[in-house]
Amino acid sequence: MADNYLKYGDALSIINSYGGKNAGYLGTGGPSPIPGAVSTVGAYLEPQSNKSTQWTIWPAQGGRGARLKDVVNSGDQILLINTKDENYLALFGTEAVTRSGYPVATTDNPDDADNIIAAWYLLVSTPNKGNNPGVVEQNEIYLVATFGPLAGVLDTNGVGRNGFRYAVTGARLVNRDEGSGSWVVQTSLTPD
Repeated sequence: MADNYLKYGDALSIINSYGGKNAGYLGTGGPSPIPGAVSTVGAYLEPQSNKSTQWTIWPAQGGRGARLKDVVNSGDQILLINTKDENYLALFGTEAVTRSGYPVATTDNPDDADNIIAAWYLLVSTPNKGNNPGVVEQNEIYLVATFGPLAGVLDTNGVGRNGFRYAVTGARLVNRDEGSGSWVVQTSLTPD
């Protein structure tokens, strides 16, 4: 049974649940205009063959290699590293919050904790009568980044540009619109 759990160092896809369906695969795009960011982030309709929709999960404390192959649990603070460019998914608290939330992009500097937040709390929302916090494939999750007294929930928000089906932000509301803040974990068999 333990082999079904998501483990640190595993590759995965993260699929949005907007409207109760596979709304899009979290991925990276071209250069981001946000100061300190590397790539834009959005949700693609299909997984991309260039690895831009594949992520590796690591614990936020201890960095890469720490707790390698330990089970990822609901409530863990994690890092998501894009397999294509090895940059970190991040919320940018440097920008003023808008109605759609905080900007999200990738960064190559996960240690700028004052303005660029690369650590996300992973919270499982799938019913689990056994109270087992281990994350398994097809679990519905929320990803929450905190900075100072504020937080943002990873959320699809609006029509995407430059190949993305949807834009992605750090929303101030959980599940702002019919599953927009809910994501599904899908493990990747092997990186392309």
